[in-house]
Amino acid sequence: MRAFRRMFYACAAGAAALALLTPVAFAKFPEKVVKQIRALPIQHNGRVKPFDSFARESLEQITGEPSYQGDDPVITVASWMSRSDDWQDTPLVAVPFLPLREKLGMNPHAKHISMADLMAERRLMKMLPAIVQKQQRGEKLSMLENETMDAFSRFVALSKIFEHDLAVVPPDPGSVSQVWRSLSKPAPDDAPVPEPARAAWSALILALREASPDAEVKLEAARSALAAVNPSALPETWRIDWEIAYNRLKPFQIATWIYGLSALLLLISLVRPFPKAGSAGIGALILAAVAHSAGIGSRVILGGRPPVSNFYETMLWLPFVAVILALIFEKLYRARVYALSASILAAISLALAAHVPLDSSITPVVAVLRSNFWLTIHVLTIVASYGALALTVVLAHVDAVQYLARRDAGPSGSSINLYTYRALQVGVVLLASGIMLGAVWANASWGRYWGWDPKETWALITLLWYLAILHGRFAGWVRGVGFSLATIAGFFLLLMTYYGVSFYLVGLHSYAGGNAKPIPGLLIGYLVAETMFLAVVGWVAFARTTQTGQKVVQ
Repeated sequence: MRAFRRMFYACAAGAAALALLTPVAFAKFPEKVVKQIRALPIQHNGRVKPFDSFARESLEQITGEPSYQGDDPVITVASWMSRSDDWQDTPLVAVPFLPLREKLGMNPHAKHISMADLMAERRLMKMLPAIVQKQQRGEKLSMLENETMDAFSRFVALSKIFEHDLAVVPPDPGSVSQVWRSLSKPAPDDAPVPEPARAAWSALILALREASPDAEVKLEAARSALAAVNPSALPETWRIDWEIAYNRLKPFQIATWIYGLSALLLLISLVRPFPKAGSAGIGALILAAVAHSAGIGSRVILGGRPPVSNFYETMLWLPFVAVILALIFEKLYRARVYALSASILAAISLALAAHVPLDSSITPVVAVLRSNFWLTIHVLTIVASYGALALTVVLAHVDAVQYLARRDAGPSGSSINLYTYRALQVGVVLLASGIMLGAVWANASWGRYWGWDPKETWALITLLWYLAILHGRFAGWVRGVGFSLATIAGFFLLLMTYYGVSFYLVGLHSYAGGNAKPIPGLLIGYLVAETMFLAVVGWVAFARTTQTGQKVVQ
């Protein structure tokens, strides 16, 4: 009995402690209120969007996660906004870089820090002046300094939500500026916000904080007062509804799972004589491509620009091109290996796009890309070439695996080797076309066709490698599994062109400005595994061809 009481008291104490650490319950926001908040227009990162998108993007930026404790991002961010005092001690700001956690005096195993802890000793703020001075001098930032700036941007984003510093007020009619205004901290040169809008917003925040029964009425009043400032500046209702549906349906996540199912069915059909599995796999691939295209089309319509305006979108466009190309080859050759390779590539690419730390928001494009036809065509073509070459690399892996599975000592002469060759021809044509289109755009923009920018240089290196492989195979210098191994090795160059230049070198095509960033562990693991795979297949090929007296490359 005494043991039971001790257990009861321990559980009660634990529950009490948990209650103190747990923020205010989200369920107090009625469903109708959440639905209205979700559709509230707000300007964020240069684009007017529904609060639903703002909440999702802000939550992921600040915490590094798509949701907090499994709750709807709209409810979480609305709670931050209306009950900021309750969240001060909750670790929300992501600090993924271990050396920065040490600098901030954090527990090395804790990947988030609270607003209260950041403000207590202000260690993060004390690190900023030296970094800003370094930026002003044009010096390259270290990895720690870059991570410090990223953490500060998360801190600023959360502070704005806590302080209701949100751009929810449209510009006045006739205003030259298209920048929306905040009710809490309007800029000095802004026109004054009409008092009815300010009062309605304050009443809404109070109603949400107190979980007032008339929160729905207050929200509708705030929406009406804000819209009355300038109705013509508001986005169309269908556009808001479309974006909310896009956020909730997650077409790329749906496509990922269907691509995976397609790969499984197609693999079964190739390993075992199950014709129905192959037909079902092709059908699943087409269905996944429809979902994939719906997602890309939605981003084009909502963003009003090409589907490759940031690195995240290139990871969507690249596998889509590979899938379309595979379906065309499938029609020509009736070879399920094309569909299998495309489904594997698409599933992996979309899964990586969803889980690597990339900005997935629909952001407005810079003016030069919005107005320049040649640049748009160049980017679409060059990323399409990456898709075709990536499909080639997957085909080469399938051919190499098949070669390892064979027991005879003869050279690989499989039809997959021919299919790889055909796909590589398309990839090389697209890559060469993309490079030439880029030269046309560069001449129109800067008055020169070629400037040895890192992206230009590495794209040329990649093109020359694959041209050498094509000519080597045509001339009979490299055949069989040697051709597949050379194709896979070329993917290292393609990765450098596509990813390495974008994030680790300084140039016109650099997303990170050449500033140091941690190399993802997944990438390191892939490079090591790929090198080992090439070594194993190469060693087996050498052993087999030595036995038969044939050339290793045959």
